[in-house]
Amino acid sequence: MPIRKYALAALLVFAFSGLFSQDKKADLQQLIAQSNDTAGINALMNYGVELINFDNPKAKEVFNITLEKSARIGYDFGMGSSYARLGYLVGHEGRNQEGIDYAQKAVAHFERINRTRGIILCYINMGYNFDMLGLGDSAIHYFLKGIQVLEKSKTEPGKLARLYENVGTGYANRREYAKALSYSRKAVELATSLNDSDYIVTAHTGLSYILNQSKDYKGALEAAQKAKRFLPHQEDPMLIIKAYSHLAAAWAKVNEPDSAIAAAKKSMLYSAKIDPANYIAAGLELADAYELKKDIRSQKNILDTLKQRAEADTSFFHLFSIYDRIAQLNFSTGNYKEAYAYRTKYFAYKDSFYSRQNTRTIAEVESRFQWAQKEKALSEKQLQLTQKDLALEKSNRNVFYALAGLVVMLLIAAVFYIQSSNRKKAFALKLDALHKQQEIDMLEALMQGEEKERSRIAKDLHDGIAGMLAAAKMHLGSIVRKEQGVEQSAHYRQTVKLLDEATGEVRKTSHNLMPEVLLQHGLDEALRRYCGNVSSSTLTFQYDSWGDIERYNSHFELSVYRIVQELINNIIKHAQASEAIVQVNLRDAVLSITVQDNGVGFAKADSNTNGMGLQSLAARTKAMQGKMEIESDPGAGVSVYLEFETGAVAKQPAQEQRA
Repeated sequence: MPIRKYALAALLVFAFSGLFSQDKKADLQQLIAQSNDTAGINALMNYGVELINFDNPKAKEVFNITLEKSARIGYDFGMGSSYARLGYLVGHEGRNQEGIDYAQKAVAHFERINRTRGIILCYINMGYNFDMLGLGDSAIHYFLKGIQVLEKSKTEPGKLARLYENVGTGYANRREYAKALSYSRKAVELATSLNDSDYIVTAHTGLSYILNQSKDYKGALEAAQKAKRFLPHQEDPMLIIKAYSHLAAAWAKVNEPDSAIAAAKKSMLYSAKIDPANYIAAGLELADAYELKKDIRSQKNILDTLKQRAEADTSFFHLFSIYDRIAQLNFSTGNYKEAYAYRTKYFAYKDSFYSRQNTRTIAEVESRFQWAQKEKALSEKQLQLTQKDLALEKSNRNVFYALAGLVVMLLIAAVFYIQSSNRKKAFALKLDALHKQQEIDMLEALMQGEEKERSRIAKDLHDGIAGMLAAAKMHLGSIVRKEQGVEQSAHYRQTVKLLDEATGEVRKTSHNLMPEVLLQHGLDEALRRYCGNVSSSTLTFQYDSWGDIERYNSHFELSVYRIVQELINNIIKHAQASEAIVQVNLRDAVLSITVQDNGVGFAKADSNTNGMGLQSLAARTKAMQGKMEIESDPGAGVSVYLEFETGAVAKQPAQEQRA
């Protein structure tokens, strides 16, 4: 399997170094002493840029100082640049979530001074860190945002070429090879027109990776060799790491293990101190090359080394690949007990990584369901006590009236009648309110139970079927090593293809049941992407939003998302429409959503026949203390209006940590 590509490192280093002119190195202590104004801070940051990838600990020390000094004088450019570089450095230490946090802080400062160049660098940094966390969809999202800005401004074509290359890599990781090659060839064309060796090397390594993934091994080798020829005369360690890493992967695929070993060792030599991610990636290529040579001892030694390093860094993503290869090695040598142990570790670490984000949601759904059940039982007991109290009060009142004289009988009877009537009305109103509240509680519990079941099914698909498919593929790989010529069989290739497609479909279904984008980016971005995904040549969904759509608690966001999702599905299944629009508006803590189509419509009497039933959706909305209005006539389409109060469900914004 080709290594996962980490080409963003060179782009970030190159981009950071371009923020300032490189005049000359100065004594660090002298620069710190002089960095009390913007010019001094800029000079100190320039010194720190020169240290990146050569002395990263000292570089972090410099940027922490520039961050503190910039905050002291309110220098937004200095704070944004310091946060951005710290995000790059901690991200390449494997602290990717911390890298994302730094980049988001940097964006806020760059946006305040309208610094487009800095914003682009933050998008690149966030994309890299999301990719390292295994969140490819979010990574591509930020790369495309950068491309959109640069294509519109028509500035910095070099960075645009590198963003094209990284989007291509992202699509290749998702096996969308047509899109991947389209963006990669744009990167090669633009880099070649600039005649810049750095850009040309990056573009061709990206093309090599995509061709390798799509099994065009000869083309992948040609692209990697071209990248090596264009390495600049002045040594750039990140470019050398990339070029030789992809060259090793390409040589291995054309069954030239000696060449692959030489290239992988050179990549590891340069990345050992400055880039742990690429060090492990190149080491995996070296292990694969030793496997081709049947050098079991060397393969085992390098995998043991990589395992120790990845476990020390708590790098879950790398542990997936390392444990997988160790399991296959033990299986091929007949050590089935160790193979099973490492295969179990592989699934455990992989599950821990992907399941972490769903754990809180599942726990919250379970807690709310239990609470709804307790509330229902409490309401029933309160109703019984109320009925007993009323009966006792009525009995006491009758005794009192019996003792009264005949003189006041008519007056007492009149008073009794009025009071009894009023109490009966009050009791009926209270009883009706309790019944309605019970219905709402039961519906809310049902909704949360459904979401719990979705989470359980998603986990079962991911843990069970996906694991069985992976094990089946491992056994096929074992057959290839033992039976010569099987890999060339059309039946074998078709079987592997079907396994890959089945794995992809299971993963896609799992993510749809518990959407990643909703957890990561919130309701607004999730609905925007869902509308884009379901649009087709015959039915176009337009999505518009106004106001600053906030993040809300996960239960509220998920419930609203499911309601709108069902409305959209009803349009697709029943409306026979060609156009539809989804509009989201937040004003004065009121979230309003309109879903409208130009389809066949329906009479209001038939509203419960559309999909799961608009009446059911109205009940769900009511359970969330919202309201739903429907307008439709035959031939006039359908318009559904939703409204929710958001004051009680908005998340509290996290306070930014002081520098």
